[in-house]
Amino acid sequence: MKKLLLLTCVCLGLTKFSLAQTENGYEISVIMPFCAKDLVSNPSSKNAAIGNACRTYFEGFAIALDSFKNSDAPIDVKLYDTQRDSLTFKKLLEKKAVQNSDLIVGPVLKEGNEMMLEFCKKNKIYHISPFLTLTKSKIDNPYMISAYPDLNYYADFVLEQIKETSNSDVNIIVITGKESNDKILSNRFLSLKTKYPSFTFKSLDISKYNEFKNLYKLGRNNKVVICSENEFLVGSTLKHLSDTTQFVDLEVFGCRKWLEFKAPNIPQMEQLGVKIISPFYMDYNDPACRLFIEKYRERYYTEPDEYAVAGYEQATFFISTLVQNHGNLQKVTDQAVNKPLSNQYKIAKKPEGTSLQNIHLNILFFSEGKMLRY
Repeated sequence: MKKLLLLTCVCLGLTKFSLAQTENGYEISVIMPFCAKDLVSNPSSKNAAIGNACRTYFEGFAIALDSFKNSDAPIDVKLYDTQRDSLTFKKLLEKKAVQNSDLIVGPVLKEGNEMMLEFCKKNKIYHISPFLTLTKSKIDNPYMISAYPDLNYYADFVLEQIKETSNSDVNIIVITGKESNDKILSNRFLSLKTKYPSFTFKSLDISKYNEFKNLYKLGRNNKVVICSENEFLVGSTLKHLSDTTQFVDLEVFGCRKWLEFKAPNIPQMEQLGVKIISPFYMDYNDPACRLFIEKYRERYYTEPDEYAVAGYEQATFFISTLVQNHGNLQKVTDQAVNKPLSNQYKIAKKPEGTSLQNIHLNILFFSEGKMLRY
């Protein structure tokens, strides 16, 4: 019922959340494709996936707002439903309340982020791109903060980790998949060759994994990055690499999508010491995580998903930053590493361009069949 109530409120425009009664506070606009009218009339609408993701995001966001009820300055949060329609979104950006915002959460989709360019240039308002997308790297907007790193950045992150934990005698072998995402990531690894002149870089098509022995160098630090989300080919490659009669002391890095495989070979990944790079990790042993889950269950009568966790974390981090810096989000890059729940946040400029992003990623591994984080 509470989920239906939120959707109904968005439909009717009853979406202002005031957390205090004093003056000189902060205005936050949440502009997302809730697609409320569609979902209320037809829960199986074509927009159900994106609408439900935005709804659960705001459910987590709303729980975080409880922490700011005693703030010295009021925090007013207004929700706007773009209905996944560019014309509706454009009209929302013309509203005075939106133009007077101290922070905008959203939009979600590529088209919306592109439309924010002129708006931000004119109004100088920071906005958060809240979900993981692969298109933001092409949008150069100094007022856009990507809550998750772009796919390209995964290569930068992994190579820095290797640099920090290895000597210079490193042989990087990038195994490339067939899909566009696979190629984006593998191309980024190979484009960074000049930044790491002491490393050797080699590439191999994943369909030719049997030729890995030609690139492997005995006696060197062999680092294998598998840029593929194809379950069969990844499984075949890992099986080949696990042959200790041919290969020893490999360090293997994998993609987050591997965690969604239908039948992942966890023992094999554990044997190889596979490290999976992911922007999301929920530590169920963390007291803060357990408390959030309890609050979410009590309020919404179900389990929180990743979007709900993201909403809670982002509200906690960005609103705290807004309040601590008296509304000046220019200082967001000065904030120390912050862990509002389970994930960590550290905002910095993207390697290329002026947009901002969270530069923290998790390194996950398996031990005794359990997934853990370094």
